[in-house]
Amino acid sequence: MSWQDIGSVDVGPRDREVLVGPFLMEEGDDTIWVHITQTSPGNEKWNFSYGLLSWRTVQGHELGTVKVYGDTEGGTYKLTVGLPPSERYGDLVFEPRPYNSRWINIEDPPIWGLSFKAQSGKILSGTGSDVPVFGTGATLGVLGDVADAGLRWVIKNGVAYLLSTANK
Repeated sequence: MSWQDIGSVDVGPRDREVLVGPFLMEEGDDTIWVHITQTSPGNEKWNFSYGLLSWRTVQGHELGTVKVYGDTEGGTYKLTVGLPPSERYGDLVFEPRPYNSRWINIEDPPIWGLSFKAQSGKILSGTGSDVPVFGTGATLGVLGDVADAGLRWVIKNGVAYLLSTANK
């Protein structure tokens, strides 16, 4: 899956909860990655606040909540609890948290602009059907199906190399 533009928001120090936009997860996915880019103010470092990001379905905040910061270069955040949600459709919600009282007390406070894009996926659990069977792929550095290969080790300058030649 590729990145989907979700929306942009402009928040001020008195905003409590802002709807970013809807997002539909793919079947079986358990994680949403959200890329957030600060669009205003300009190239300035944002020192006034952070925000809480969540994905809300009719069942609530099924993938938890993550603390996010503004960055003009952008940053990627992960929403997951390790299990697929019961609903696939929900809304990304952003809650600014002004931790610097200067933002609240400024007569004409600056607006914090953020742009959001997201994609969903599945994180491998390390157990169960999402882990390869030994001998069928790369599994924890174990070599699989080497019955027809001649193997020998060579160490050069402190680095070990495994050389393989097929016996035909």
